[in-house]
Amino acid sequence: MGFAVPSGQVFYHFDLDVMYFMAKFNFIRWSKKPIKLSSGIESHIYVSGREDLTDHPVLEYQIGKKITYLIQKLETENEKDFLGEKQICLIGIPTAGTALAQAVAMFSFMKFQNINGSPICHRIMREALKSHGIHQDWVNGKYDPDRHTYWTIDNVITNGQSKFETAKRLEQSGYPAKDMTHLILIDRQQGGVKNMREAGFLKIIIVYNLSDIVYTFGEMKLWTKDRVRAAAEEIAAMQV
Repeated sequence: MGFAVPSGQVFYHFDLDVMYFMAKFNFIRWSKKPIKLSSGIESHIYVSGREDLTDHPVLEYQIGKKITYLIQKLETENEKDFLGEKQICLIGIPTAGTALAQAVAMFSFMKFQNINGSPICHRIMREALKSHGIHQDWVNGKYDPDRHTYWTIDNVITNGQSKFETAKRLEQSGYPAKDMTHLILIDRQQGGVKNMREAGFLKIIIVYNLSDIVYTFGEMKLWTKDRVRAAAEEIAAMQV
């Protein structure tokens, strides 16, 4: 049985598990005082994905499960534009995307060792370049299209500016950013996806819309009615 949300997406039991633990561990939190985001926008709703994820393996596991199921669904639907023909290798965008990439790789190895014939793997992307050791690029590992189909993975998108900065770094390390699939866990619905597509990034997968999550928090009584109403009004006011 599925649970319909306003966007038309259907949430299944594993989606509701993700919602429950996101609320329980403040992966998505409401702040009385607005928080300044990397885009410069101020918001009462903050999407995290750092210690709230890594301190709670149950949430990390559930998100890894959801994303692996989503990729398996793409494979079932023969969405080769996204999947490619090689082993999928996720590049976690630092810092939040790193744990997400690892969560998906571990779940896919345990449950599905047959996506494109092998489990999903992942690589680490740096926050800053280093001048020592054998890995002095932004990504630990050279671009190898004979082995892998490369995706990026990140926790959230607002206006897309940080994604463009990441793309420049990927290209500096030899990765074809515009030809890669970019998986984003949560879309704040503030124009980022539109901006990316207009800039030539056409392979974008959104797992959840923020408005659907807030709605579900209300239906599951994880947030109060007043908080859900205030959050929904803010999202609508900023929505693009």
